[in-house]
Formats: sequence, C-alpha cells, structure tokens
Amino acid sequence: MWNSTQDGAGHAVPYRAGRRRLSAAMLEAQEELTTVPADYPARREVLGLLKSLRGALPVSAAAASTLIVMIEHTRAEDWTAMETPFVYAHNETLLNWTGISLATLRRHIRELAEARFLVAQDGRNGQRGKRWQGTESMRTGFNLASLRYRWTDLVALSRAETRRREELSFLRQEIASLNEQVRLLADALDQPQIMADARRLMRIRLMTSEPAKLHALHAEMAQLLRTLQDLRYKQSAPVDNAVSDASVTSNMTPMGTQNETHYTDTKNNLSLKKVVSVAACSRNRIEAMRREPSEEPVESHRLGRESALRGFRGTAQFYLGICSALREICPSARPTAEQLIEAAEYLSGQIGVSYHAWAQGCTVLGRLQAAVAVIVMASRLERQAVIYARDAYFRALVERGAQNALFLDRSLYALRDVRNREEALTYQAPMARLDASNAIGLGIGR
Repeated sequence: MWNSTQDGAGHAVPYRAGRRRLSAAMLEAQEELTTVPADYPARREVLGLLKSLRGALPVSAAAASTLIVMIEHTRAEDWTAMETPFVYAHNETLLNWTGISLATLRRHIRELAEARFLVAQDGRNGQRGKRWQGTESMRTGFNLASLRYRWTDLVALSRAETRRREELSFLRQEIASLNEQVRLLADALDQPQIMADARRLMRIRLMTSEPAKLHALHAEMAQLLRTLQDLRYKQSAPVDNAVSDASVTSNMTPMGTQNETHYTDTKNNLSLKKVVSVAACSRNRIEAMRREPSEEPVESHRLGRESALRGFRGTAQFYLGICSALREICPSARPTAEQLIEAAEYLSGQIGVSYHAWAQGCTVLGRLQAAVAVIVMASRLERQAVIYARDAYFRALVERGAQNALFLDRSLYALRDVRNREEALTYQAPMARLDASNAIGLGIGR
C-alpha cells in the first residue's frame, strides 16, 4: 500500500506504509535501471575508483566504506554486461561484514540510495533473495547496477580530484621552499618571531586540504620573506656620512710615553693585508681577541649545539660497524668523510629514499647529517625494523631537523649499544660450545 507525504517544498513524496520512504532521487534511480547504461565497468575498476574517491564522494566516508564492503562481496561475473550486481545479504550478515550498528547501517543505506549509488528493492515480507515465478525471477535486496549509470560522473570526479591533489602537493612544496629561505634569513638576522610564524605556517599547510587556504598560506610565507629581505637591505645599506670641514683641524696632543707604541692599519711593503691594531705592552688584549668569536660564517655551524648530531663525533669505523650495508658500498676499509657521504647517498636509493628527498635533506641538514640519517634508517632496517613509507619517513626527519627537533645522537648511541650486545652474543656463543665440548671430553656430562 502506497501513501504520500509532503516534503519541505510542498511536493508529494510517495512511500510504502511501514516500509522504506522513497524520495524523488530514489524513484529516478529505479526508473533509470530500465534504460541502457553508458558503460559496464568491472568490479576491480569500481572498487579502485571508489577507494580513491573515499573522501570526495557526495556521501560520507563511512557510507562509502559500507558500499565498498557490499561490492567486495559480489562476484566479478555479476559486473559483466549480461549480469546484474546484486546483494541479497540480510541485515545480520551486513552487520557482520561492516561491524556497525543496525541504525548506522540503515542510515548508510538511505544515504547511498539518496545519492543513487544503489536501489533498494524490498519484498513483501521484508526478506531478501531471488525467487522464480514461472520463467521470470524476482529479486529483493540491493541493486548495485546504479553505479554503471554513475560511472561517467565518477571518472570526471576522479580527474578533478587528481588535479586538486596535484595542486595541493605543488602548493605545499612551494611553501616549504619559501620556508627554507625564511629560516636561513631569520637565523642570520636574529628574528625568532618570524621563525616561529614560519613554523606555524608549515604545520598548518599539512593539515589543510583546500587549495584556497594553501594559496593564503603561500601569500603569508611570501610576505615573511619580503619582510626579511627589506630588513636585510636596511641593515646592509651604506651610511651617508657628512662631509667634514677641512678648515677646522682638531688639536692633538703629541705622542708621549703614556700613549704606548703606534701601529698602522696596513703594512709598509705595499701589501693589502690588514695589521691588527694592538698595544705593545698589553698582553690581556691579545688573549681577549683570540677568544672573540669570528664574524665570518663558517660551514661547521651545523655541527654545533643546534645540529641534529648535538656534538656527536663518530668515526668512519663506527658507522661501518653499525651498518653492514654501508661496508659493502664504501671503496675502502677506512673511507674518508666524503667517501662515506657518497656511499650513504647510494645507500639512500637502495632503502627507498628518493633523490629529491636526499637533495632536500642535504640542503636543510647538510650532507653529513643527511648521510647519518640514512645510515640510521639502514641500520634499523637491518635489525628488522618496520618502516612503511621510507621516503616520507626521511622527509619527516628532515622536517624535524628544520625545526631543531631531530636528535640523531640518541639514535647513534642506541645503535652503538645494540652493536655491543650483538658482539657480546657472537663472542659468547662459540665460547659456550667450547666449554660444552671440553666438559664432554672430560666426562663431566656423563
């Protein structure tokens, strides 16, 4: 028996009394089953497309998961042109498949039916199955053939989602590139607040999945870079000194014994080397100048307190001892630091780290620390550690190093302890066998 009710717009919506209430979209889905679909995709293609669009479908991710489970329990032959994909499972079986409650299952079924992803064909007694009446068969359950009519729209949605994901990846990479310049400039100009703002933008970019918001984050990072560039220009701009009047000459006292020895700024032999101006009888000033830090930037600043190694200095034999794969790549038994770094670069490709990630790690951490990070990963893999996305794992290490939150020294200390335990066990095993053989030879074991 069919009744009718009115929706919010005042239109009459038919529904069966005591049964499922049918909406206009459900009726359209039932009517289009009588027409010929545009395509007959295979079950494997439908599953792959739905799994890739799980967060972009017009239904919730939980409802999409329920639909995927229903498709997985159909036969591959049912998706051919001469068959119809159909689910006859009862509610109890569907609950066992999905692991959700009955109310949630009913909500998912209605959501999928409203999106015209399936058609619910109910029987008189509420049971599901296939019955024959003469030469015709009657099916009750969930008809998944509606996905054939949605296939063209799903393919277009997949292409749009692919373009969106590529745009997101490009914007995130651009923000990371700008952050590298901002970090270096802020460190050189001593601007901790700008460095904190850049770190905040880097964290937000990973949690944002909308291109418009990422464009805004990119504009903020570019503004930080422009601010630092303007600040650097102001600090390095030449100062226009006022021209002194040559007619006014300052009175100077003649040099006596209290003025100590006079030293010039340049040598008298036409050399361009500067001469340090010091006092002849003041040794303390010379010692103070020796202890004064140099103003020129040096490359070894990465090995200081703020580096990922935190002052750890390991020899080449140490790294060869904790990583056996590195020993096979190095050209000699006592490699130099450059040979060790080149071997680590080759080893990074063997363990699944891309060249782009390696180059980024060398830029952010320095070649030595990037090589140490690769050696630590390879050592853990040799000891049966599980690292699923190795390229992403290495990039995460690089990002932590950029935030001064990477502690490679702790990993190296732990690997040293593991190596010492392995060597101890290797030494104890033959000694135990030797003691047992000696005991048998002496007759102790009889």
